[in-house]
Amino acid sequence: MIADTEFESQSNAFMSWLRAQSGVRITNKISLCDLRLQQQGRGVIANVDINEGEVLFSIPRSVILSIETSGIAEKVPEILELDHWLGVIITMMAEDRPDSRWKPYLDILPRKFTTPMFWSEADLEELSGTTVLSQLGKSDAEATYRDIVLPIVKKHTAVFAKVDHSISAYHRMGSLILSYSFDIEREGQCDKNEVDRDDESDSVAELPELDESDSDDEEQFTEGKNEEEGETAKEDSEDVIEVEEEEEDDDDDNQNFVKAMVPMADMLNGDSDLCNAKLFYSKENLEMRAIKYIPKGGQVYNTYGDLPNADLLRRYGYVRYGKTKDDVVEIETQLVIDTASHGLTESHLKKRIDFMVEVDEEQDEELLDDSIQIPTSSSAIPTSALLLTYILMLNPTAFRNLKKQGHEEIHRIARKELKSEEQRELWIAIIKKKLAQYKTDIVTDENLILETPPDVNLNLRNAIEVRLSEKRILNAAITKVREWKIKDKKRRKEFTSRPSKRGKI
Repeated sequence: MIADTEFESQSNAFMSWLRAQSGVRITNKISLCDLRLQQQGRGVIANVDINEGEVLFSIPRSVILSIETSGIAEKVPEILELDHWLGVIITMMAEDRPDSRWKPYLDILPRKFTTPMFWSEADLEELSGTTVLSQLGKSDAEATYRDIVLPIVKKHTAVFAKVDHSISAYHRMGSLILSYSFDIEREGQCDKNEVDRDDESDSVAELPELDESDSDDEEQFTEGKNEEEGETAKEDSEDVIEVEEEEEDDDDDNQNFVKAMVPMADMLNGDSDLCNAKLFYSKENLEMRAIKYIPKGGQVYNTYGDLPNADLLRRYGYVRYGKTKDDVVEIETQLVIDTASHGLTESHLKKRIDFMVEVDEEQDEELLDDSIQIPTSSSAIPTSALLLTYILMLNPTAFRNLKKQGHEEIHRIARKELKSEEQRELWIAIIKKKLAQYKTDIVTDENLILETPPDVNLNLRNAIEVRLSEKRILNAAITKVREWKIKDKKRRKEFTSRPSKRGKI
């Protein structure tokens, strides 16, 4: 842990630097505080009561750290051809130097993380079977560093010679972007006279001004979002713009946003239940506003969204103990295919997979996503997953008939009774195979969690919390499958006579 004096000195240097930036406004009603005793690093605390709608701080777009504001493209032009995420990592690596404009800001950002990306192999073993481990992607990240980042670094020695461009620095910057960045609408996309939500435009002019300076002329603001890497950031509030990070080919929406580090905005800790402030943006500024009353001494919270504990651990390095309402378990689609296709030859299986690929593309189904999600809220097997196993279990004649009838037939099948004795047996087997991927059972974890306080072994406690929740969802799913009410309990004709190695399909 950084010594108290150094920690405070870095915080003071950052705040002095930020206040000195042209156009920055910060109310004196908040302070940046040391919350390490609460395992929360830095955080923002209310010095006095703060009312809903008050502006806590305003940051000009010129102060955020992004590819555009850094000017790195002038020196490293190929950065504009890279995936935006990777481009921001390289930008931050280049800016982490003594003479960088953002040095006081970069100095207060973490250099050590509790996220699984930085765990030992022994600790990672504790996550066996979980969604966290399957989505970590450490080897892929390191291959990207080796194949793409290093060649750029070696080509532009004038830019990178005096900065840390090691694999450790690469992982650090990637983790900072994952946990601290925001997706901001590009400058010029948000017209001063138009905002995305009407309720925002009606209230902007009435918002109280900051204590330290006069507010700008009536600007209209749209809400900004915390970065949700890999996965999409979504909130139930209709005020929130949903940014589909992964679906870059959907439309032009993703081209309208930039990934950026927003000084001060990222000092707020996140909690979906306690969220009392949100970030809004206009053509020129980003404003953090209170969205509800905040009492004196209360912490100012943003939100990461209603994320499952597995995502909170992977992205931010913590879990919400005992709070599992948003948790999900993911069963690998390949596991489902391997179990359901028992008895199919390789060529027979390929024909069915090809058929489902066509259905996914033409009918906008999700039969072959990488995984199948089962939420704690319902513990139900999704219809798309039942369709997947239904198609895989069909006998040759039934499958040929399905192909002849075309992809539209899938919609009719989805509306019929997909549950059957065959499906019941199959899904119980699938769930049991998933449970077997974990290194412990529920009873063991329930005992371990009582014996492992976070201050003794944080990584182990967090791993237990995640895997125990997933196993409980799976057990609930098995119970629900066993309780299926099936109208016709006779064996389905379309599932009988599975093909032999010489059978037609």
